[in-house]
Amino acid sequence: MVGPGAGIAPFRGFVEEKGHLSKVGGNNVWGEMTLFFGCKARNWDYLYKEELLSYHENKVIENYHVAFSREQVLFGVSIF
Repeated sequence: MVGPGAGIAPFRGFVEEKGHLSKVGGNNVWGEMTLFFGCKARNWDYLYKEELLSYHENKVIENYHVAFSREQVLFGVSIF
């Protein structure tokens, strides 16, 4: 799943459904999920941060990649 411009909203339903099926022991028809998500800054508009991290920790989203376009990085350290 790649959310450039559209954000995370179109994909939340997919992730929630897979999470629900895993809780109730239903048949997982989704397979492995990979999410690429970006926003301006982690302290500004990183919506659903806790929810997404929880899904990743619980292996609902197997691969989770996030980027922040308005944060500067110098030698791997974010600077604000």
